[in-house]
Amino acid sequence: MRGIILALVFTLVGKFTQPFSVKPDFSSSKTYLYNYEAFTLNGLPEPGLARAGLRLSCKVEISVLSQRNHLLKIRAPQLEEFNGIWPRDPFIRASKLTQLIALCLTQPFKFEYSNGRVGNIYAPEDTPVTCLNLVRGILNMLQITIKKSQNAYDLQEAGIGGVCLTRYVVQEDRRNNRLSFTKTRDLNDCQDKVVKDIGMTYVRPCPSCPLKENIVKGTAAFTYKLKYADSGTLITEAVSQQVYQISPFNEPTGVAVMEARQELTLVEVKNERVSPPEIQLQNRGGLPYQFPPVLLQMPIQLIKTKNPAQRIVETLQQVIQDNQQELHGDAPYKFLELIQLFRVANPDTLESVFKQFSDKPYHRLWLLSGITMAGTIDSLKFLKLRIRNDDLKYIEALLTVSLALHLTKADGHSIAVAADLVTSSRLERFPMLRQIAYLGYGSIVKRYCSLVSSCPNEALQPLHDLAAEAASKGNEDDIVLALKAIGNAGEPASIKRILKFLPIFSSGASNFPVHIQVEAVMALRHIGLKDSRKVQDILLQIFVDHSLSPEVRMISCVVLFETGPALPLVTTIANVILKETNMQVASFVYSHMKALSRIGFPRFYNVSAACNIAIKLLSPRLDRLNFRYSKVLFPVGGYYSRYQAGAFGKIFLMNSPRTMFPSALISSLLVNYAGAATSLLEVGVYAEGLTDVVRKQNIPFAEYSTYRKIKEIGKTLLGWRELPSESPPLSGYLKVFGQELGFAAINKDLIQQARKLVTGPADRHTWLKRVIHQIQNGIAERWIQPLYSGEFRYIVPTAVGLPLEYSLYTTALAHATARVDVKLSPPLSGDFRPSQLYESNLQLRADISPSIYFNTVAMMGINTEYFQSSIEIHAKLRVQAPLKFDAKIDMKEKSLKFGTTPCQQETEIVMGRHKAFAVSRNIGEPGTEKKIPVLPEGAGSNILKEHFKSSERTSREGAQREASDILPKKYSYGPEQELHHSAGGKTYTQAICVKVTRFGCQACFYWRARDASVLKNTYFHRLIGEHEAKIVLKPARTDAAIDKIQLEIQAGSRAASRIIQVVTLESEEEDDSSADDVVQMKLKKILGIENVFKVANRTQRHKKEKTQMTELWAEPKAKYPSSLSSSSSSTSSSSSSSGKRVKNQYPKDKTLQPGNRDESSSSSSSRDSSKSSSSSSGDSSDSSSSSRSSSSSDSGSSSSDSGSSDSTSSSSSSSKAPRPGSRHQLVRELNSNSSSSEYSKTQRTPEIYQYRFKSAHTQEYPKKKVPGSSSSTSSSSSSSSSSSSSSSSSSSSSEDTNRAGSRPKFLGDSKAPELAVFLRAIRNDRKLAGFQLVLYTDLYSTRPRIQVFVSNITGSSRWKICADASVINAHKAASYLKWGQDCQDYRISSELVTGWFADNPAIQLKLEWPKVPSRVKSFAGWFYTLIPGAAYILGWSEIQRKNPSQQAKLIVALTSPRTCDFVAKLPELTIYNRALRLPLSLPVGPSPPASALQAPIWNFFSEAPSAVLEHLKARCSVSQDKITTFNEVQFNYSLPTNCYHILAQDCSPELKFLVMMKNAEESADLKAINIKLGSHEIDMYPANGRLNLMVNGVETPAENITYTSDFDASLMISSEKKGLSLVAPDYGIDKLYFDGRTFKVQVAFWMAGKTCGICGKYDAENKQEFQMPSGYVAKDAVSFAHSWILSEKPCAGACKLQRSLVKLEKTFRLEGEDSKCYPVEPVLRCVKGCSATETTPVSIGFHCLPADSAASLVEGQRKFDQKSVDIQDTVEAHTACSCEELQCIA
Repeated sequence: MRGIILALVFTLVGKFTQPFSVKPDFSSSKTYLYNYEAFTLNGLPEPGLARAGLRLSCKVEISVLSQRNHLLKIRAPQLEEFNGIWPRDPFIRASKLTQLIALCLTQPFKFEYSNGRVGNIYAPEDTPVTCLNLVRGILNMLQITIKKSQNAYDLQEAGIGGVCLTRYVVQEDRRNNRLSFTKTRDLNDCQDKVVKDIGMTYVRPCPSCPLKENIVKGTAAFTYKLKYADSGTLITEAVSQQVYQISPFNEPTGVAVMEARQELTLVEVKNERVSPPEIQLQNRGGLPYQFPPVLLQMPIQLIKTKNPAQRIVETLQQVIQDNQQELHGDAPYKFLELIQLFRVANPDTLESVFKQFSDKPYHRLWLLSGITMAGTIDSLKFLKLRIRNDDLKYIEALLTVSLALHLTKADGHSIAVAADLVTSSRLERFPMLRQIAYLGYGSIVKRYCSLVSSCPNEALQPLHDLAAEAASKGNEDDIVLALKAIGNAGEPASIKRILKFLPIFSSGASNFPVHIQVEAVMALRHIGLKDSRKVQDILLQIFVDHSLSPEVRMISCVVLFETGPALPLVTTIANVILKETNMQVASFVYSHMKALSRIGFPRFYNVSAACNIAIKLLSPRLDRLNFRYSKVLFPVGGYYSRYQAGAFGKIFLMNSPRTMFPSALISSLLVNYAGAATSLLEVGVYAEGLTDVVRKQNIPFAEYSTYRKIKEIGKTLLGWRELPSESPPLSGYLKVFGQELGFAAINKDLIQQARKLVTGPADRHTWLKRVIHQIQNGIAERWIQPLYSGEFRYIVPTAVGLPLEYSLYTTALAHATARVDVKLSPPLSGDFRPSQLYESNLQLRADISPSIYFNTVAMMGINTEYFQSSIEIHAKLRVQAPLKFDAKIDMKEKSLKFGTTPCQQETEIVMGRHKAFAVSRNIGEPGTEKKIPVLPEGAGSNILKEHFKSSERTSREGAQREASDILPKKYSYGPEQELHHSAGGKTYTQAICVKVTRFGCQACFYWRARDASVLKNTYFHRLIGEHEAKIVLKPARTDAAIDKIQLEIQAGSRAASRIIQVVTLESEEEDDSSADDVVQMKLKKILGIENVFKVANRTQRHKKEKTQMTELWAEPKAKYPSSLSSSSSSTSSSSSSSGKRVKNQYPKDKTLQPGNRDESSSSSSSRDSSKSSSSSSGDSSDSSSSSRSSSSSDSGSSSSDSGSSDSTSSSSSSSKAPRPGSRHQLVRELNSNSSSSEYSKTQRTPEIYQYRFKSAHTQEYPKKKVPGSSSSTSSSSSSSSSSSSSSSSSSSSSEDTNRAGSRPKFLGDSKAPELAVFLRAIRNDRKLAGFQLVLYTDLYSTRPRIQVFVSNITGSSRWKICADASVINAHKAASYLKWGQDCQDYRISSELVTGWFADNPAIQLKLEWPKVPSRVKSFAGWFYTLIPGAAYILGWSEIQRKNPSQQAKLIVALTSPRTCDFVAKLPELTIYNRALRLPLSLPVGPSPPASALQAPIWNFFSEAPSAVLEHLKARCSVSQDKITTFNEVQFNYSLPTNCYHILAQDCSPELKFLVMMKNAEESADLKAINIKLGSHEIDMYPANGRLNLMVNGVETPAENITYTSDFDASLMISSEKKGLSLVAPDYGIDKLYFDGRTFKVQVAFWMAGKTCGICGKYDAENKQEFQMPSGYVAKDAVSFAHSWILSEKPCAGACKLQRSLVKLEKTFRLEGEDSKCYPVEPVLRCVKGCSATETTPVSIGFHCLPADSAASLVEGQRKFDQKSVDIQDTVEAHTACSCEELQCIA
């Protein structure tokens, strides 16, 4: 019995403990009915704002067909739209849309389902993709992965959005046989994410960037309830919630969200078995979301695409009708609608529509633009057919082909069509069209290959064929085109083709010009982003090869750093620079690494860190190189980590040895946003040959006899090479998003054609004749052109099965109308020359109205072909400039008249508007859309602007609210929300108008804004709302109507008479005088000059009589009573406390602040006290002069000079007291003008800002002492001497200084005006209104001067502007600007003085503003706040010092030819810096006294630029045995006997000159030179104790000779001192001097890098100075000079030295074995039959071979010079020979 009971218990326990299957499944004999509801909402997360959404509700039946196959049927689907305020407004039923969707959703669907996994889905063949994806959204709820042994686990699970990281948390209720669990999906961490992006091929993502840098983030959470059943686990309820958020500015709270929610609830289980559907079902893929095969519907409009031909015609007609006169506001949307229709149109439709409208210009324009920007393969086929049939004009072909190839969707079919297009023979006739086509083909290949794993060879074959064919034919233009197109494609498969054009990897590549090698390296840029390792290996080999051109090596460095090299490679580059001999390359690489080390972009973090480490290996001296060397600059840019956005621009300045200035400039702008980066814009300009164009020479150097002689001489030099052919004078390219759109080069032939076009007859150029004929007949045209249609889209699926899209659409349209009538007098004849236009009288009447329209839409939401539900931000910008004018130009009379109509109606010049909407569209209601603002009226009020409400009022309002309708609790507001959203939002408006009533116009700026920033203060919330700004021109009220506004410019001798003609004077009696006197008197009266200068002189006299006090932030001045000065001096021991007492006693006198000084504490003797007083008085004169408002028109009329008054001694300093021991502690001034004064002893060297500027003007023109004044040590005498000095400033020992302090001078008294400008309004009452500007100049006197006066045409107003600038003497220039009533209300003056600062030559600019308008003060105050920050960024020092409040001084001191010190003394602040590097080397030397200069005295102000240029020119000299090259390298060398040396030669292909030197026959201390240039061969040699000259074999006496030749190129030889000078600027020789012992030559700027010989290359490469004719660098100076000896035949010439290889007699042991060594370069040896009488040691390199090698010197003589150098040793070279045994056959 016990056994029976025990068995029963075990049976029951086993039954109850047997686990149910946890795998979800459905019973085969049952049908399960579920309720399904899903909705999506798009908008901002804050309540009370508008949102757009969609809700789908239906019943879902699931039945089992077999073990894996299940049947799904959707019953009673219902679609509802939401477009309103969330959560207040309800969803609205969309009945028509429901009917359309129900047709596809109610069809049967079959799906595979096993163990909770959804397999393939089957549906009817005609089921739309949108309906199928909605079914996937339902089945996605059934995708479950349950593990028996774990309750929490992670896995990568497949879903509708791809395979993403999913986390499960399982909870089991065994008591109720229930199972519940949650799963969350991280949509940012997916192995295989379903996503589609359009238009972002050129954006490089950052895989290493953190998640927070993604602006789009998403997650999904699922909650399941299941119950155990016999067949398995049954899903009874499933709920999912998904959130996608986008933060455009990467702000945590500034986001827009898409919320999706699904609910699947089991309603009923039926015991029914269903049969398979009768219709055929096709396999439509698995659970992951699928995109439509064609281009998606544009998300910003929903149009029906049935019958596209009819829709295209209707839309096209409407576009033409709406935009006849001007662009309509809906034109961009209609254009986008056209593009969408062209995308769905087939080729037949395109052909029929084109044939219908091809003969209508405007229809044709819109049609071609729309087809081009549609970007489909059919549109590309259409364009190919048009070009083949010659149906397009040239301009049409350029625009359509370029846009089509860059916008067409890239796939295998479009690649084939594009390849057929670019290889068409039709393009061969149009080089520019062919160039654009190949570049566009490279771009489409790049887009296509970025979508596939391996780029097919068929896509790259057209580019490879072009490169191969061009190389075989030597066609440089096609080679460049092929390399640029290959660079656009950027595929590693093209590397082999590129290497054929690089010298290291191809033997024939060395024959290609440098610019082709540069293009080959540039073609590797995009390839390096895909295969960085291989490209880095190639570029590193190029970079380390010193035989290559510096330009090629620098470009390789640029591309190398763009590949993101690691630290070892960056260190290798730095190690190469350590031994670099080319300073151009060294400077470029160093500056590049330094710039990269300061970049804060995430993409460059690793490179920046590597450069920061590797740059420590390099010498900082490279940073001090000037701009003669190549540089890399990152001048603009910044990265804001908070917003994960930034941009920076970089500039590459590459200098060539042939130019003094940059030969290449490449500027690019890189943008980083949300972890992705792209090169937005890049512009490159190459101008290596521009110098020759500026020369404007057309001299046939190759036709001269000396050209052939120089060429033959060059061949005798060992390995001599001519410089390569020059690059085009000017070339450039443009890249957008890293893709080159076009390039152009201006060569010499094109320049010659342009010159002939201007100077030659017009009948030779039919097109020019046609253009001029059309202009004469008048122009009446209207242009309209769609410029661009950009499309950027990012699409991800939602859990519901609908696509969530983030899009940006930009459209640009241009429109212009023009009516132009031109009349020429005299009329042009048929054979006129274009240059004759300068002698014609031109009358022009025009009515022009150009405008441009930009429209941008940013969208986030759901977009399908059936419905759209999204948030859209619409931005519009319209700019128009209507202009109606007439002009008359008379070149002979130097006259221009320009007239236009006044403002007659309100005209919007600029209008910008943007607004955010919640938009809903559905195909059931075409042409209509539900659109409301995201920020409705009443939302977003600011809590800070709410008014306090009493409790009684609140109770009353609460009772009223209770009686009103109340929202359901689910959608009701909380108390806080009510507070924020109950009141109406405020709209901010602003209007600013500037009226010019004199001309009847006013310009107004209007701004209106209302945004959601009161909800959250983020940039994104500021964007949400409505903003509008516009600039409007409006008419202004005037006393009389204005007919015309006229601008007239009259220059030359007729300016004076024209002023009198314009302004009619009343009749008055005039004295008998000449006509000139009458004109001067009339001009004075018209301009009101007499009043100006009377007031000025009266003010000056008034200032002498009365002392004025000025508010200056400075020390007490000497003009105060002597008692105050004495008191302050005597109480210096307690300066701090006494200073406070004095300040309190005189609160209004800011200058009485002695307590602010640091070193006013004690004085040990009366001498120190006297010195302190004198310093204080000097400072007082400075401050008083700065505070005075000088009324003198002469800018040099200030009573005290800036140099003498700028005292910074401790006794007069008013700076803030620095901390004890700080670096800013003040010291006493070390400099003093008095030789008898003793200097104070200081503990350290003063700071640079503490030195006093010493004016050269003051020292050249010392002030006279006033009789009776004497020097005193007391403060009272100091004060009196200061005042006497100030009063005696008008009396000076110099006439110029005396004149500066006397009455101002009006140039009109002695000069006629040079220029007159009138701006006037022509009124119907014939009254004058307007302004006139008159310019006077006196440039050729002892004091050059310019005066400008601006005044009213009428004499009723005394408002004027007066400007004066003059050079007072050789050291001083001054200017002023005054305006107001008779130019006396406001004044700004400046003074430029040369002198010394800290014992260095310096220049000081002093700016004073005694009185300026308040607006100028406010702007200056704002600008002043930026100065400390700018100084900090630049690394400059600053100190708080109370300098004069209305004065600024800028001092620049030249401490060396390349460095300067800078000090800026501003009010309350002094900034300074030392050793600032200058871009160019400047001449430093003593300046001559002014008395030694002759008129006109320009000196520094006019001669400084020419002196700088003269200093930069290269000079070479030979004096005895000392040689100084063009690059200033000096060495000693003794010339061998009787042998010519090539000193300087033009090594360019022109071979303009050659200069040779040898020892003279009379003495070894004397030299003889031979010069070959042009058709002249010149010898200068000493004989019989004097210097002789021989020109072309004819001897000419060298005494007082002047020989000139003007044949093609000028040449002049003249006697100078003890020798001869030769000047031949056209040949490149500025001056050559020779006297038998000394030789000097100076060449022109444009000869830089083009010379060779012993004088060097003139390329600033000192380390490569000893370049031999072969281009290799010699080991020492002797070997270098020997390589430039001109060998002669033994019996024909006097030189008996020849070059030969010499075997090294020593035996070396290398690498463990005995070796014999052979030289790799020859040395000088006497010819056979001669013996050496003099020798000199030279260092040469040797190549070594094993001792048992069979090679001999004779056999390897031609090969050893190509071998590497194993050892270096010294051998003897012969320098003189005895030829007694030389046998010559007579």
